[in-house]
This record gives sequence, structure tokens and C-alpha cells, in this order.
Amino acid sequence: MITLDENLLIGRGSERSCYRHPSDTQLCIKVISQYTPRTISRIARELKYLKKYKRTPNKLEAIPDFHQTIDTNLGRGYCFSLIIDFDGAISTRLSDHVKEHGVDDLIYRKIIEIYHAFLKSGAVVSDLHPGNLLLHRRSEEDFGLIMIDGFGNSDFIKICDYSAYFQKKKLIRKFQRMLTNMNLPTKEIQ
Repeated sequence: MITLDENLLIGRGSERSCYRHPSDTQLCIKVISQYTPRTISRIARELKYLKKYKRTPNKLEAIPDFHQTIDTNLGRGYCFSLIIDFDGAISTRLSDHVKEHGVDDLIYRKIIEIYHAFLKSGAVVSDLHPGNLLLHRRSEEDFGLIMIDGFGNSDFIKICDYSAYFQKKKLIRKFQRMLTNMNLPTKEIQ
């Protein structure tokens, strides 16, 4: 049993909270805060797709590694690699970065880059927005985007899992919607 407390809290979402692992600085633990059938289903779906996307020939590097399910004092926890910047800081959400610094061409280019990574790997996203993306600084000048939540196919009929055509159409729709909401051009998403 792993004990988590507010000192380890990294952030809260609408359904889950994320904590630093108390004894492993390379891991974080996501714990469900709203036990609903929808949340349980979403977790199971994301874990299934995480495993799938990590073992494909075009391994998707834009999502964190899942390590194991563990018991915590707050309930069942899901252990993931913690996304840490080159300077040891926990990577920030793209939404927080945009609030503080705005959007520039480099951010736009990185969004296009992650779109192509998902497209190449045959991956699908279900909940794409800047709050589900981390800005991972690999050096002072270089960074990438990592999607921490909202991947996988949430459609009832999962045709995107079997058709590259429909997978691409879904990615185009999701990325164009996010870019439009960020007041960015969508012309390179095609």
C-alpha cells in the first residue's frame, strides 16, 4: 500500500488526481477521484490503448509509459512515467504555458508534429485539448508535446481502429477543433 498526501499532488482533473510517487522520482500515480461507470470505463480504455500504441511498429513516443496498477490509501492507482524536463522540473501543461506566454509559431509547429506522430502510429485521440498535453522541455531550446490523457478510441463502433481512412478523418477533426479553439490555423492538418 502506497501512502499519498497533498504534498505529493501534481494536479487534479475532473475525474482523476495525479501524485508524485513517494519513493520513485521517475513515476507518477493517477488516482480516480470520481468513481463513476464512465470513469472506470475511460481508465480501462486508455490502459488498453496505451499498451497497444507502445507495442506497434511505429511506437508512439508522444504518450507516457504505463507501469502498473497499485493500491494506495486513496484507492487504486495507475503508475505512469513522470514527464520531467531537462532541468528536473515536472513538465507543464500546454494550457498553462499558453496562458502565461501565449502561442507562437514554435508551439504551432509542435502541435503539427504531434498530429503527424499520431497519424503515423495509427493512434486515435478521444479528448484532445491543451490541458491534456504537456510541454516537455528536452533542453533550453528544444521541447516536444506529450499527451497525458484522452487517447484511445471512445466511439461505440470502433471503425477507426481498423481503417486508416477513418482514423485520419477522426484525427483531422480533433486537431482542427483544438487549433480553432486556440485561434491557430488549421491548414496543415489534412
